Amino acid sequence: MSRESSRVPSAPRLAGIRSRWLSAATAGLHHDPGVAGAALMGSLGTGRADDWSDIDLLVVVDDAHLDDYAVPGRLPSGPGTSAAAFDARHNGPRGTRAVSGQHLVDGLPLWVDWHIYPISRAGWAADSAVFLDRQGFDRLPATFSELLSTGESEPPTPKQPIDHQIARLVMVPIAGKRIARRSPETARMIEFLGGPYAPGASWQRHLATLRQMLDGFAALGLPDGVAAGHAYLDLVKETLD
Repeated sequence: MSRESSRVPSAPRLAGIRSRWLSAATAGLHHDPGVAGAALMGSLGTGRADDWSDIDLLVVVDDAHLDDYAVPGRLPSGPGTSAAAFDARHNGPRGTRAVSGQHLVDGLPLWVDWHIYPISRAGWAADSAVFLDRQGFDRLPATFSELLSTGESEPPTPKQPIDHQIARLVMVPIAGKRIARRSPETARMIEFLGGPYAPGASWQRHLATLRQMLDGFAALGLPDGVAAGHAYLDLVKETLD
């Protein structure tokens, strides 16, 4: 753990949920013969994760089955239920796929980003933590962030207005995570989700804004997602009080 992450308030319940989910999901990848390789990316891949960190996974599959694995729900999951899943291929380079979504585990949300690559483009980023490699892919000099920004991105898939509303609902905990970390990007994240831009607001004010936004999403008919968002914000408050 880095010095920066050591200053972030601990949240062992979140870390435990993430560990349980990841253990089951990685076991599922090992048992899937169609998966040629898999690695942890992001902060978990670099070893800089804190208790609030989300999960970023890279999965390598045969070129012919790339789209098969990019369907929400196709990749293995851990305990809990899927609250929402989105085609996020626009977050990766052309020729790759991505799926992002929220899982609810013990009443709390967990965000997972899947990056799906074909074997023809396989190679492990310099900052990845490989846990499955059936073909001995090369280790690349570039970081995963550099690989994501190389060349053209995949064009986004069309989404309905309600999809954008659901995405905002399930991303409220991501803004809550920024509050817990005392991130200077908190105000911009809240603005991105449709709230007011208040860079000078206290963390209490930011939390109150997110709670109001959650209640506004009640009309979507996703009470479990709203309740999980409030539970997450409760946890943020407990850690900062």
